[in-house]
Amino acid sequence: MPQDTIYFHEQTGPPPQANETFVIANGDTISVPDSFYGTGGYRGWQNQLQQERKDQETKSNSSGPIFFLLIVTIIFLVVGANKIEEMLGWAAKRRRKTALQTRDEKGIVYDNWLKKYNPYYNSLSPTYQERFLQRTVEFMQAKEFKFHSMPEEEHIPVLISGAAVQMTFGLAGYMMDYFPVIHVIRKEYVLTMNKETYYGHVSRSGIYISWNHFMEGYEDYTDAINVGLHEMAHAVSYDVFLGNEDEHDWNFKQRLGDFSEEGKPIFRAMRKGASHMLDEYATTNFDEFWAVCVETFFESPEAFKQTMPNLYDSLVELLNQDPLKPDKIINHKIAGLLIEE
Repeated sequence: MPQDTIYFHEQTGPPPQANETFVIANGDTISVPDSFYGTGGYRGWQNQLQQERKDQETKSNSSGPIFFLLIVTIIFLVVGANKIEEMLGWAAKRRRKTALQTRDEKGIVYDNWLKKYNPYYNSLSPTYQERFLQRTVEFMQAKEFKFHSMPEEEHIPVLISGAAVQMTFGLAGYMMDYFPVIHVIRKEYVLTMNKETYYGHVSRSGIYISWNHFMEGYEDYTDAINVGLHEMAHAVSYDVFLGNEDEHDWNFKQRLGDFSEEGKPIFRAMRKGASHMLDEYATTNFDEFWAVCVETFFESPEAFKQTMPNLYDSLVELLNQDPLKPDKIINHKIAGLLIEE
């Protein structure tokens, strides 16, 4: 499987800013500024966070933050903390209201598309399908989908958003706010910086997905190869480490650490030649190990649980869902089912 995430190894600070260029098969070239190119795995994420903290400490000595704090203090005195919380929640409520309207208008069409192409959605009860569809619409409306060398078709954002919702179905936080843009490319593409072929990748400029390979992933839902789920696994990790953290993100980050503790010895053994059921691409680095585990978790859960039970259980706890259970979700509170959606 071609690469999907580029890394700066031994990086001690944030990656340099550069232009990210990819070439479509028909010869079109697209330049995307301020690209991220990955962060060097979990260690790279920590390096990035440390650098951001240093930058914040530096900025704290300037007048900008002081002025900002002054404004915030005034707002609290004038408006009140409760009112601010209400204002912050207003956008989310409006987003949900808009999504409900769209679901009421086009829900039957979207439902048919998901039933036709997404086996996970098909396996859910009607109640959970309704929840899945609502989240899919909300996620889709919050993103800008950019199409490259292919026509823009209505079902494409629905199905890609469905992959994101599948990945996060057991989580209360599912919007991946760090990524406002999703790029859809007709087929595999080449990044000019390293001349490698990609089926998808994740960078600061967005989530990139090769559409034909995305569809192949769901057409064969037994081979544990699914570009959509693979890229959404990367996107979730990027979002939780580099986006704005809330309580849900913090808890997920802690559970991701537990998965890392369980997975790293297995990953190291695989790198040394130990037999395993995962796609060989999982030995590339630990980030790819994580993403391949997600693909296998959803597409070959029985074999995964039987062959690597502890790792499987770690993913169940991390994602708060079990593909082998009818309604998937384990803990309703973690999934946000005890609060109004």
